[in-house]
Amino acid sequence: MKKHLIIVMLVLSMLATFVGTVSAAPLAAGTATLVSATYQPGFGPVFYFSVKSEFSRGELNGKLHVQGGADYNLYCNQVDAGSVRCISSDKVQGVNVVLAWGGFKFWTYVPAALDFCYHVYDYDMSLAWQNYGTHCQEKPAQYGDALPWHNPDWDDNIDHYFLPELPCAGIYEDAYYFPGCPFE
Repeated sequence: MKKHLIIVMLVLSMLATFVGTVSAAPLAAGTATLVSATYQPGFGPVFYFSVKSEFSRGELNGKLHVQGGADYNLYCNQVDAGSVRCISSDKVQGVNVVLAWGGFKFWTYVPAALDFCYHVYDYDMSLAWQNYGTHCQEKPAQYGDALPWHNPDWDDNIDHYFLPELPCAGIYEDAYYFPGCPFE
């Protein structure tokens, strides 16, 4: 009889542990799909998710685990009804990671930082030089390298060339430029 009582208590104890664990597990409210994982120089890893739900502040905080390495906090915010953006430590680059937030888990690769970044200059509609963005690449640019770039003011794609500062431009840095200075 004593043996049966011990077995019954053991089974009840295991059942209570199992039921308690299941009810304590976080449940995802809605759906989330990882859209992109990038590394932004000077900022760190950025993850974008497509979502179908609203998430509380508590659900938007999570963890990032580097494969074979450290754990970091993951800070997320709901950009709009359909997207969530998360960031983490700028030490995370060139590695496989597991992201966990809102009851979801995602496995992805965070690319390494692109160390060579250059401004891209072109003329705007008033024919004044404008910085239209930054282009980053893995290797240093060589003078004369071509970069296809879309100028939204002209709604056109055209090659910009890597050149030293252009004396006619009044811009004093190596960068990608629209060819020549015909308007000066």
